[in-house]
Amino acid sequence: MAPARHVWLLVAPLPAILLGAAVAGASHVPLMAFLPNLLGLLLGGLGLFACLRLAPATQERALPWLGAAAFLALVATLGFAGIEGVHRWIRLGPLRLNASASFLPWILAGLGASSAKARGMAVGLVLGAQLLHVAQPDAGQATALAVGALAMLATGTVLRGWARVAVGLTVVGLAAYTWLRVDPLPPVEHVERILVLALSRGFAWAAAAVVAGLLLLAPMGPAVRRSGGASAGLALSLALYFCATIAVTFFGNFPVPVMGAGAGPVLGWCALAALCSRRTAVASS
Repeated sequence: MAPARHVWLLVAPLPAILLGAAVAGASHVPLMAFLPNLLGLLLGGLGLFACLRLAPATQERALPWLGAAAFLALVATLGFAGIEGVHRWIRLGPLRLNASASFLPWILAGLGASSAKARGMAVGLVLGAQLLHVAQPDAGQATALAVGALAMLATGTVLRGWARVAVGLTVVGLAAYTWLRVDPLPPVEHVERILVLALSRGFAWAAAAVVAGLLLLAPMGPAVRRSGGASAGLALSLALYFCATIAVTFFGNFPVPVMGAGAGPVLGWCALAALCSRRTAVASS
């Protein structure tokens, strides 16, 4: 499928970004705070179209390496200066990226690889990522990863029998433990509470937030409907992961994807869009 047919994906996140900027602007937050979102969309869009240009077999071979690179980015967070003992970010030039929000979809996607060896590697990366979430700590991403991984494990294409149960319990247990870790960071209104602020401004703002959220889910719905077997399971897993990243913002101080200020969640959304659009294209061909 020609990448030109996916140009609309660059437009889909814009309503959420603009809505976030408008809500933040009403609280006297400079619009420049959302410049990283646009930069993240530019970089993520370039990566998205590069991914869509790859032949399916090439992309399949690349998945384990992309997952490994994503895991190394999570490891690198522990080497960067944290904030009040919290280590979730890496610096790339002028950007400070939440590593999990930026790159975790590539680890999750490995669970849907066609190669048993690649799937086994992805299981190890998922467990390693959960341990890193405990160390950072990041209960929001740990919970979202657990939701996505459980959906994939439920298909029976990754592991079977007691191995599947053991991995599932470990992933959930580590996510639960992460919630018990001390997280001293206060919320930033235009990052973690932007969705709550939008909903509090009345029906029109709440409706706009719902529409913006549905546009963010748009690439994932067709992938779930049109794919089959493990591909459908992976598309659903990715969609549930993204929904969980939104849901956790109501329970803790975690960045609202795309609508909140920050480039990392925008990069992560672009990764999800690339993975789901490629699966849809393969299923339709």
